Amino acid sequence: MVNLFESEDEKVRTRARKSLVTIGKQAVPYLLPVLENSKIYKARWEAAKALSEINDLKSIPVLVKALEDPESDVAWLAAKTLEKFRKAAWPVLLRALVEHGSESVSLQHGAHHVFRKQKMEGYNDLLDILRTSLEKGAVPESISPAAYNILERMKKTSGPKETSKPA
Repeated sequence: MVNLFESEDEKVRTRARKSLVTIGKQAVPYLLPVLENSKIYKARWEAAKALSEINDLKSIPVLVKALEDPESDVAWLAAKTLEKFRKAAWPVLLRALVEHGSESVSLQHGAHHVFRKQKMEGYNDLLDILRTSLEKGAVPESISPAAYNILERMKKTSGPKETSKPA
C-alpha cells in the first residue's frame, strides 16, 4: 500500500495514507523506510503525515532524520510530530544535535520548532539555553553543549535512586 504513495493522483495517495493510519502501529515498519529513503517527495510527505497521525514512538529516530529532508514540508511535518512526543523525543533529537547540530541548519530549525514551547520541570533552565542557542544568529557551537547538558541531566534524573542505609 505504501507503493501507492508514489502515485501522481492525490486521491490515491490520500486513500492509501488513510488506510495505513487505520491499520495503526502495525503500518509503522512499512512507513519508516518510505520516509527515510524514498526519492519521491510526495511519498515522503505522505509517510510523514501518516506517522504523525499514528503517533508511534518507534518513529522518532526516522522523524529526527527527516528534520533534514530537502523538502521543507516533510521537515515541518517531522518537527510537528516530534513536538507532540514531547520528552520522549528528546534523547534522539538531543543526540543528533550533539553529533552534528552545529553543522546542520535544517536540524537546528527543526529542533527549534520542537523545543520552542516545551517546558518541563527540572529542565526549563537548560531548555532556555538550548532555545537561545538554536535561534537564528546564535553561535552554532553553543548548540552541542546545550543539548549535551540536557542529556546529562536526563541521565541523572532517570538513573537508579540512591537509598539511604541506616548507620
